[in-house]
Amino acid sequence: MNKNLSKQILFGGGYLIVLFVIIFIIYSFWFKASPTCFDNRQNQGETGIDCGGPCLPCEIKTLVPLEASRTKYFSADGQTIILAEITNVNLNWAADSFNYSFDIYGENNLKLKKITNKSFIYSGEIKYIFEPTEIEFEKIKNIIVSFSDINWKESNNFPKPNIQTRGIKTEPANDNGTGAIVSGFINNNNPFGISKVRIIGILLNQNNIQLSASKTEIENIPAFGEKSFKINFPKSVSLIKTEPDWSYVFTSNLELGSNGEEVKKLEEFLQKQGFLSGTPTGYFNTSVKNALIEYQKKEGLLPASGYFGIETREHINLLTQEIPKADLSQSDPNKTKIYIETIR
Repeated sequence: MNKNLSKQILFGGGYLIVLFVIIFIIYSFWFKASPTCFDNRQNQGETGIDCGGPCLPCEIKTLVPLEASRTKYFSADGQTIILAEITNVNLNWAADSFNYSFDIYGENNLKLKKITNKSFIYSGEIKYIFEPTEIEFEKIKNIIVSFSDINWKESNNFPKPNIQTRGIKTEPANDNGTGAIVSGFINNNNPFGISKVRIIGILLNQNNIQLSASKTEIENIPAFGEKSFKINFPKSVSLIKTEPDWSYVFTSNLELGSNGEEVKKLEEFLQKQGFLSGTPTGYFNTSVKNALIEYQKKEGLLPASGYFGIETREHINLLTQEIPKADLSQSDPNKTKIYIETIR
């Protein structure tokens, strides 16, 4: 090989090396992607792949995701209430914010609406998310809950305030037994004020099945202070009866011409049964006798003679002392559940 060719090869190789170095420098500074916490590489001082160091703590990657463990919806005076039970089983981690979505579906899996909002959850907490929608109850066939943008925090950096309830009562909203009102008091047991408390009430029947939900808010509870609250429920809600409609123990035989307090109580009973009208007088007259005859016929108390003897008396005494059987579609006032969401 002659000397000129050797020089040409040597110089050509040198030029290629210089060109490669220049291209590599340009690529490294201008085109090569910078290390991130999402490139699936341990390349910027992380303690694990894409975690630790400048990235999120590695423990977050092993956290149990938030779970919508139960989602129900209820008809409520022309609208529908969605109630989702959210669980955070992580005992050392809370989320000071997260996004949630309710995807609402109707017949044939047709998507009717998407509701999105923000919330938070403390470590180890079960909480409830309450959302109303104008979609008619009968049109909803399925609701899917999803979460995104969860901002995890160690629990000591997002502690749950100490809030308690007392004096919870569930009562009918009206004299006719329709609707319900849940009332009580909120105690702020913290050395700081609370700007807002959301209170969700859940009514359950005797089988612990949720029947309805409603909510209210109270504001500005001072440190170690207390405020009352009241939650109104739809008119469609009713409560089971925990006492008999009418109670009295009869002790005497009564007949045409009898008078006194027991006759008056018998008149009141026959009025409640729909067999007698007018103001009770305490006198066993023909109207009382005829009403009693009709009642005895209805109940199969023979002979239906209008005589208030031992058989009729014991039948009515037993009837008026019994607590009416509960309708399982009615709410049990003793099973009301209250959830409190505290905003500092």
